[in-house]
Amino acid sequence: MNRAHFMAQLRDGLSGLHHTDISDILRDYESHFADGIADGRSEDEVAAALGEPSRLARELRAEAGFRRWEENRNPGNFLGVVLALLGLATLDFVILLPILCVLAAIFFGLSLGCLGCVVGGTFLLLSLLWGGVMGNAAMQLLIALGLISGAIGGGALLLLLMDMIAKLLIRYARLHFRLFDTANKSL
Repeated sequence: MNRAHFMAQLRDGLSGLHHTDISDILRDYESHFADGIADGRSEDEVAAALGEPSRLARELRAEAGFRRWEENRNPGNFLGVVLALLGLATLDFVILLPILCVLAAIFFGLSLGCLGCVVGGTFLLLSLLWGGVMGNAAMQLLIALGLISGAIGGGALLLLLMDMIAKLLIRYARLHFRLFDTANKSL
């Protein structure tokens, strides 16, 4: 495979990334080719040493998603990290998907529970204005405040746990990068 074919496949695999990221990556791989040719190697040898362009593109797209999540942690970027991880390891997909589905269901259920506590606590607080639901107003106020504060604390813990799981997923994906690189170097 020559330089033009390698770069075209890499560019196609990187589609969807920001244009500046794509140009930076392509410039980096152009320099690999230039250095290899300066050392007396052919374009085919350099391309073989760099590896398969589609696999490189998947890894680079996943790494860009990881960096985007590390810079701006939000649910959309978290989903991108999960999808990038699943795209990297198709064999692990069978093992990882059920685990991630169970974790998503647990997070969803706990989030709904926290939301229910906030709604219930708010109802109890607002019902104090119209005579209260329970006989003792002080007890009702304390229960309402306890429900709301417990739900806020539980939601914060859920966010921290989600952040920790995302970090573990990124570490897992980077382990795959190292394993891919080690396997390629041994060949």
